[in-house]
Amino acid sequence: MKRNYISLELFFLLVFFESCGSLFGQSKGLKTISEKELRYHLEFLGAREFRGRETPSSELDIATLYVANWSRNAGLKTIMPDGSYFQDVPLTVSSVIQTGTKITVSGHGGEKIFYYSQTMGGNFSASGSYSGEVVFAGLGISDPGTNWDDLKDLDLKEKVVIILDTPRKGFKNPEGRYYFVRLNSIIASLRDRGAAAVLSVVSPEREKKLEEGFNIFDRLPFGKLGIVFDSQKTDFNHTADKSKDSSRPPLPFEQAEISHDVASEILGVTKADISDLFSKIRNGDQIKTGEVKGVRVRLDVSVGLKKSASRNVIAVVEGSDPVLKNEYVMVCGHPDGLGLREGEVLAGADDNATATVALIEIAQALMAERPKRSVIIGWFTGEEKIMNGSQYFINNCPVSVEKISACLNMDMLGRNNTDSLFLVCSDLLSSELDASIRKVNKRSGIGFGFDYKYSNLSHPDQVYFRSDHYPFVRFGIPSVWFFSGFTPDYHTPDDVTENINYEKFFKITKLVYLTAYDIGNMKALLNLDVNPAVKSRGKQNNTETSLFRYSGK
Repeated sequence: MKRNYISLELFFLLVFFESCGSLFGQSKGLKTISEKELRYHLEFLGAREFRGRETPSSELDIATLYVANWSRNAGLKTIMPDGSYFQDVPLTVSSVIQTGTKITVSGHGGEKIFYYSQTMGGNFSASGSYSGEVVFAGLGISDPGTNWDDLKDLDLKEKVVIILDTPRKGFKNPEGRYYFVRLNSIIASLRDRGAAAVLSVVSPEREKKLEEGFNIFDRLPFGKLGIVFDSQKTDFNHTADKSKDSSRPPLPFEQAEISHDVASEILGVTKADISDLFSKIRNGDQIKTGEVKGVRVRLDVSVGLKKSASRNVIAVVEGSDPVLKNEYVMVCGHPDGLGLREGEVLAGADDNATATVALIEIAQALMAERPKRSVIIGWFTGEEKIMNGSQYFINNCPVSVEKISACLNMDMLGRNNTDSLFLVCSDLLSSELDASIRKVNKRSGIGFGFDYKYSNLSHPDQVYFRSDHYPFVRFGIPSVWFFSGFTPDYHTPDDVTENINYEKFFKITKLVYLTAYDIGNMKALLNLDVNPAVKSRGKQNNTETSLFRYSGK
């Protein structure tokens, strides 16, 4: 009996010391993460002087050089075949040729031409000509249920449709939505009714900026350069199957935005009349719509294409186990932003200089006490341009994707309630991933309350599809997006370092480090035990509809 007691005591002592050893390693790494260092790096990389780190841009190149040089000096290893920390991501960028992009208005006794960037603009990526007779459609909204129908009795087929860019009275754009989503949904419905082109009249506020000398058409909602991605080898269309719409004409379609000068010329009214129309709409009044007799409009677009590139930064903390070091945990975030809009810098401090900086601190902590598996640290370019960098990486992965245990993605870490955090899709492929996060959150005393609402594929904000975790999900790799939530500053000039919640930023950084360390020391790769259709990691999962289409179950 005494011998059994001693054996039992020895067993618990061994368990205790093994646990202490693990906790000691984590504690050693945690001590390297400091709010002071997070602030130091963020006040540089999140500064307005980086002009929003647009993809591609010299400012983004400088940011990626900064993190690559840090990786080299910190002793992180390279994993790319050429021994570099960079993975070039090929792009084709489109730029509008100003002299060939114009609106020609014929009618009212003559012809008048308005050129791109001066009095009209658009997010153009292909050349073409779009013309037709004119219909003025108010806000372009057909909502008979609320007694609002701008399109009643209007024939839009092969017409150039003019609408006003302002919301209905009482409309509030939900947090997390791009400001132009409202307008784009209206334009899509007009296209479905057969319009050849839609010209939206800019709001009075933007017209005032134009009059004050700001070139509001020079920079577009997604940046100055349209991008056609050579590198996108995976179909990331998560919408339902499309069928041909017989109401949509076979002719080309384009949309553009126009100043009040152009609108007044097309509609045959004064600029004061245009302002009155906006005032009536904002007072909740509908305005008269209909055909504009005797006027024809042609939109000519001329676009030049050129080859370019951006780059991912890929570094590795090599695992401590001679066997398990050939398996991996991926920790990533995107350093790119949206550049400039209408003369103002979108600094992108929260979105996503926070994750750019957190990766530095996490890599530093992992170097202090390396887990058994290797950890790939990835700064992915072009997340704001359809996740281009992460898509390119997973399609051209320098290691076997079957050996990546998990992807821990960070995007927007520095705002909202200090004690709450969104986990996006942590529980959709592996229960062990979510369990690891919850375990280290509790054991470390970080104490976040987790919200899983954005894991729902049918959520109206479609958050599940909107960051660099998603390409890894499509390859059957258990993935999570650590996300502090949207704010009114999202994708605006107010996303600056002064508004960062550093206490929360510090807590998330520690949580992600601890999770990477925990998964890196597990006996096996995370088990794929949630989605019955996903049994193994690999590109065969790209066609699995449960990963991109809500089943309603």
